[in-house]
Amino acid sequence: MTDTTEATLYQRLGEGAGIAAVVDGLYTRILGDETLAPYFTETRMVDQKRHMALFLAAAAGGPDGYKGKDLGVAHAGRGISGEDFDRVIGHAASALAEAGVDADAINQVAGALMPLRPVITNEVAAEQTA
Repeated sequence: MTDTTEATLYQRLGEGAGIAAVVDGLYTRILGDETLAPYFTETRMVDQKRHMALFLAAAAGGPDGYKGKDLGVAHAGRGISGEDFDRVIGHAASALAEAGVDADAINQVAGALMPLRPVITNEVAAEQTA
């Protein structure tokens, strides 16, 4: 008998422990990036990492424990540019690769995050007022 079950993206990312490691790597990169680090000067990083890990787990098809603010609300007025968003995606891809995640899974994560670009950069609000 052949096993026809395919691992979910959440499982391929290593579930909770794997995602936590990726999130640690992601924020190490972000905080080391002179363009992005200023966005986090007033941020409690323990809370930030927890929110990101829960969000990423839910986005990857794992348990939905994310109870944070709406993403548009959380990022409103922060002045996050499309270039800033793209830098974060690049850091996420690097953190995933460093954690041993395969290229297909990295592309799936990026594909899941890219639709959030207008929400995070508040381009949605700008388009609606134009």
